[in-house]
Amino acid sequence: MHDDQATGLRRLFTRATRRPLGVGGIDATPVVCDLARTLVELGSRVLVIDRTRGEVAARMKSRARFELAHVVAGDRSLADVLIDGVDGLAILPAARGLDELALNASAEDGGWEARMGAWLAEAGRDFDVWLINGLPPTGDADVLLAIEPTAQGITGAYAQIKALANCRGQRSFGIVIHRATSEASAQATFASVASTARRFLRATLDYRGAIPGDAPATSARQQALLRLAQSII
Repeated sequence: MHDDQATGLRRLFTRATRRPLGVGGIDATPVVCDLARTLVELGSRVLVIDRTRGEVAARMKSRARFELAHVVAGDRSLADVLIDGVDGLAILPAARGLDELALNASAEDGGWEARMGAWLAEAGRDFDVWLINGLPPTGDADVLLAIEPTAQGITGAYAQIKALANCRGQRSFGIVIHRATSEASAQATFASVASTARRFLRATLDYRGAIPGDAPATSARQQALLRLAQSII
């Protein structure tokens, strides 16, 4: 592909797509998987960029042969690396490669998102939503933290908020309470994290709801995921 054509594709993609959503927290993977399925059911085409060691592929009954690092190195095309799930859903294994892509992509041409968009265009693929299973490589993506209502969950979430606030200047975060036993418990967990983050980090947290810890097929969990998905699209 000629440089001017690739640049045009990157600019077009940057204008047309929403910002990626990074889902962090120690309990992120099940939230990402169930949220992706819900978005597909609502008619969205979803790309899951998985920064773990194959957790999303395993949950989708697949296995990764390659990862984004192979694309960045020029050893494979993006089409070789993508794993297709249910209709409208694809997984991009990215345990390695995303930080390198963000570091080397030119901000003037739209950064790593535009580079990824150009590769997707070359592969003939297009997605409405990008979900990152893990934190985004730069501070210009939206962040949703999945927090368990436990001491470990609260401490881990605050540590991630602090790191992003101090290292990247990020001050806005979405919060979903996962495996909540009740709405009251979820609200109490959110209030604890939000007050501390606001006081010491000047960060603003947005409550996105509570997801019960039941199996994905239960009505309460489906409804919570549906509300969360609708807030994204």
